[in-house]
Amino acid sequence: MTADQELDVLRQRLHDTTLQTLEYISNAGMLGEGADLERVMRLAAREATELRYLLEGVIGDDPKTLAATLRGVVADAGTFADHRIELALGPMDASLERLAVVEIGGAVREALTNARKHAEATRVTVYAGEADGSAMITIADDGRGADLARARRGLGLAHSIVARCERLGGHAEVRSAPGRGFRVTLHVGTNGRSAAA
Repeated sequence: MTADQELDVLRQRLHDTTLQTLEYISNAGMLGEGADLERVMRLAAREATELRYLLEGVIGDDPKTLAATLRGVVADAGTFADHRIELALGPMDASLERLAVVEIGGAVREALTNARKHAEATRVTVYAGEADGSAMITIADDGRGADLARARRGLGLAHSIVARCERLGGHAEVRSAPGRGFRVTLHVGTNGRSAAA
């Protein structure tokens, strides 16, 4: 990823999430009585956390590899979860760009948060493989699942997971069915295919 490409990803990231969140918050102040202030506060807190992770990852003195980032994300998520979270690392060659690592970490963090809030799972597994500037990461739970044809995609899935992959030139696959858990697979990198295939 060139410097110009990284700048484009950062511009898109700030426009698609930070700017939209701030605009929503400013509009909520005009709604008066009946405004969902608790939702506004949650959005502000979430975006502040995401922006802090982004800044630390992009301008920090100690850039982390994908493996180290995922270990940290899983450890953090485990402190809040009632279910077991397992991390399985396949081949990892530390070839991803710094910005891609930061954005993938954010997407996995959001997927684990969704699992904690909605899945009613007993176990969540994160699998990752990385090679030649590409990566595939899968987050799968054994929870209640959902009918994707009827389910409404929330902001977390649309903006924090799917949009992140698209900004990096990749894509996300979502699979689920009632009673069969939820599975999100992220494909990112220079060749747009799985690094673990």
